[in-house]
Formats: sequence, structure tokens, C-alpha cells
Amino acid sequence: MQRRRFLTQLAGLAAGAAVPRRLVAGGRAGRIVVIGAGIIGAATAYRLAKRGARVTIIDRAGPAAGATGRSFAWLNAEFSKQPLHYHLLHRLALASYRQLEQELPGLPVHWGGALQWFSDPREAETVRRQVRQQQEWGYPVRLIDADQLGALESGLRPGKVLAATFAEQEGFADPAATTQLLLAHAAAAGAELVAPCEVTGLDVRAGHVAAVRTTRGDYACEVLVVAAGVQTPALAALAGVAVPLVPAPGLLVHTAPLPPLVHRVAVGPAAHVKQYRDGRMVIGDDLGPPSTPAHDYLKQQPADFPDEGHGELHRRRLLAAAAQYLPQLADAAVERITIGWRPMPKDGYPIVGALRGCPNAYVAVTHSGVTLAPLLGELASLEILDGVEVGLLAPYRQARFVAD
Repeated sequence: MQRRRFLTQLAGLAAGAAVPRRLVAGGRAGRIVVIGAGIIGAATAYRLAKRGARVTIIDRAGPAAGATGRSFAWLNAEFSKQPLHYHLLHRLALASYRQLEQELPGLPVHWGGALQWFSDPREAETVRRQVRQQQEWGYPVRLIDADQLGALESGLRPGKVLAATFAEQEGFADPAATTQLLLAHAAAAGAELVAPCEVTGLDVRAGHVAAVRTTRGDYACEVLVVAAGVQTPALAALAGVAVPLVPAPGLLVHTAPLPPLVHRVAVGPAAHVKQYRDGRMVIGDDLGPPSTPAHDYLKQQPADFPDEGHGELHRRRLLAAAAQYLPQLADAAVERITIGWRPMPKDGYPIVGALRGCPNAYVAVTHSGVTLAPLLGELASLEILDGVEVGLLAPYRQARFVAD
């Protein structure tokens, strides 16, 4: 009942703030080209195709080959989601996943909540204030003690716990499998996926994109949707528009199947972990790379390590960090370790909507892309097919960077 009321209130906010604007006349006319077969591109293509739009999806590598497939994929509206409008966007996104589960049976999403704990006194004090704030916003998160933490995840050895939290509505996704499922349903509704296919240029006429030029020919379009993660700035620049991102690499270790160790997202000071139903675990941390000559290769945003030695060092480091909490991970077999380049906008907030200076080009790029994808896909389809500007997206327009 609480979730239904929340959805109704936010839907009313979106409708009340809508301003008429037309991208595709009549809701179905014209070809829409979506660049990017990650989870945001897939969710947008699914919603557009489901409503009858003619959609072509172009990707230079294939489904979930970029940031999506290298994402930890924690579905959350946690403390970093500030201010209130950004927090509410994530809460509505969590509800969108629940709706999507009804539409797409077998959606690989795992609920059960998320645990966090803190051993630094300043961080502990901060999180106590943040929990209070989120509770005042109506979010079901609460402080727990070490005994309650152990009751929720008996296998964890968290060490010193000065503060801990449990957010019961959160969970995690298998991002690659979710993307594949969205694309399959988009294809069933008539969408076409073209991959591998490199975009080489845009045919821009009088400030509008008429076609997308690629290594597999030209694709005429009435609307272009750019959902290409870290490639978005280069693609927008082809239309003469700036979409500023900042580099944000992240490492993940993916283990071979293990016995059940955790049942929720578990986020400790040194590492965060999740475990799929098949036993595979994903381990990450939030430590950024140091500014050393050994890490200069990161300036080229590589998709892999420069040599096996670098990969081995990070494998051992991440396993050792997680083994502080789950000793069974110390010698876990690792299937792969990935570098993911998170599409982080310059100010940290999503960039969504028609581009200033090229109004039939629509962009959707953000950190927390896995969490926000179902919601952004739905809202983008409203804006593109129904000619409105959804009020919920007002703080996230590309035009805020024009003054820069």
C-alpha cells in the first residue's frame, strides 16, 4: 500500500509538471535509432518498441559489453542519493523494477535488502544523521546493531561495527542478463539490433540529425537516442553538443560458484559483495586508482589490464579485502576481473533529455545506470513519443552545462 501511494504521488508530480513538446508526431511516426545496447539503451528501446515505434539499436560491440556488464548493479536509493529529488528518482526506479518484474517473468533481480556497516567514528556519526534524514523522507532504512547484523547475515565477520544500517527494499540485478532480456522483448516488439557496428558520423541538417553513419551503412532517423555510456560525449560532439563526463573506473572480481555465503548486498568499509543464486559472487570496492606512473594507462580508458601482473595484483587485493568479512573468499577461484568505466556526469547527476542545439537528439547517461534504467526508459519513451517534458527530469537536462 505504501509503495502504491508513493507511485501515485510521483506520477501526479510528473504529469502536473509536463510541458508540451513534440519529438515524434503521433507517437509512432518515423524511425528511432538508439545508440547503445547497455541497460539504459535496452530499457529505452523496449519501451519505445512496445508502444509501436520503429526502433534500431546500434552498438559497437554488443549487448552489455561496456559499463553495464561491468557494474556491481546494486539497486538502491542510499545515502549518497542527495538531494531529495535525486533520492526520489531512485525510489521510483526501485518501484519501476517491481513493475518490470510483472511484465517480464524471470527478470534476474534479487531482493532482500542491503546491509552497510562502518568502523570509522566520523563515518558512523554521519550515517546516523543520514538514516534519520532518509526516514524523515519516508524511506524504509534503519540503524541496526552488530547482533542484528549477524542475524541477517550469519556468515559475515564484519569486525568492528560502530554503526550499521539495513535498507529492506534494496537488492541487486544481474545487469548483463537483465539487458539481454530487455533486448529480447524489444526485438519481439519489432526492434532491430545491429552489432557490432561502429558509429562513424552523424548527418546533421539544419540542427537536426537526419541519419547515423556507421560501418554497416547509414540509418535514417527521425529521433536519435544516445545511450552509449562513456562514448556519449564523443557522439554528442558529432552533433556539436557538449555532454561532459569525468573518468570513473571501477574494478570487480567475479568468482566461480561457491556455497551460499550471503543473501543480500553487503557493503563494508573495505569491500562490497553480492552472490547470485548460482553461487557466483561479485566483489568490489570504492577505492579510486592512485595517481602514479603505473596507472597512466588508465588515461586511455582501457577495457582490460595492460598485463596479467596488474590483474593478478588486483585479484589478490580484492579477495583479501572481502575475506576480512567472508574468510571463505581468501582462496576463491576467480573467473574474471573487470575494469568498468562508469559514465559519471561532470556534476554527478544524470543527463537526460533532448540536446540543446540538436532537438531531435535525445541523451540518457548517468551513474547508477542499472538502478535508473527501467525508469529512464519509461520516461524517455513518454518524452519522445508523447511530446512532453517530464517534470521529474527537469533537474537533469543537458542545458545546465551550456553556460560552461
